[in-house]
Amino acid sequence: MIPELENRSENNKKMKIFYIAILVICILLILVAILIQIFKEKETQEPEENPGSISLEELEKYKDTFDDLFENKVTYLKNNSYKIDKIEADEEIVYMGYQEKSAKLNDYDLDVNIPYINIDNNVTNEYNRQIKEIFEEKAKNILNTQNGNIIYTVNYRAYVTNNILSIVIRSTLKEGTNPQRDIVQTYNYDLTNQKEYTIQEMLDLKGITKQEANRTIKAEIKNVQEKVEELAKLGYNVYPRDASSDMYNINNVTEYFIGENNALYIIYAYGNENYTSEMDIIVM
Repeated sequence: MIPELENRSENNKKMKIFYIAILVICILLILVAILIQIFKEKETQEPEENPGSISLEELEKYKDTFDDLFENKVTYLKNNSYKIDKIEADEEIVYMGYQEKSAKLNDYDLDVNIPYINIDNNVTNEYNRQIKEIFEEKAKNILNTQNGNIIYTVNYRAYVTNNILSIVIRSTLKEGTNPQRDIVQTYNYDLTNQKEYTIQEMLDLKGITKQEANRTIKAEIKNVQEKVEELAKLGYNVYPRDASSDMYNINNVTEYFIGENNALYIIYAYGNENYTSEMDIIVM
């Protein structure tokens, strides 16, 4: 081949390689730009919300309005498809089983509204027995003995959601010169499997681990403890807390229920064991 032609052919090959290299670099730069844009969009997107999660604002709202829950009624929320054997065919799943509204000057003032669970089952029958023993018998005892200067109220609220029946009952008792005592009892029943609905199952429903629950509880109790200690220094009579106590471990929670928007309430009602109206309410 003629040397000039050989040189020209060699130059053409080099130019082709050069253009191909430029094209590959351009393609790579475009791909890099696209990937950078995708990652930026992912970073700016709102994280996916856990279906069981609730905003901090709503959590505070539920906590602040706890006292307003007790309207002596059942609220049916969502995802319910259950069959039950009723005790009273014409009554709701929870109904007013015992009511007493009466007052006797200088003796007593009663406003008692006690729920019965309208399900014929060993678990719910035991719940009803406990409710009568704790709340109803007290009202009847006051009426019978009339020891004087007693104010006693009982109110409740029930929720049915995701085939879970949750009941929360609150009573206030003021006897003579004793401090007011607030008692809170909760009952949770799995309508599908006809058994108690445990705190672990509540956490699973919410997608909350025990570690997360413990962190939330300890943080809130510690915050209350600090405020209470400051009040005690100022001379106020307060109910002490100890955030390190085992009672605040999620495994030892006894009073809990699920309400609006799957809000999980954990209640530490110190009046259940002592003469005090103090309680701590944690909502997840």
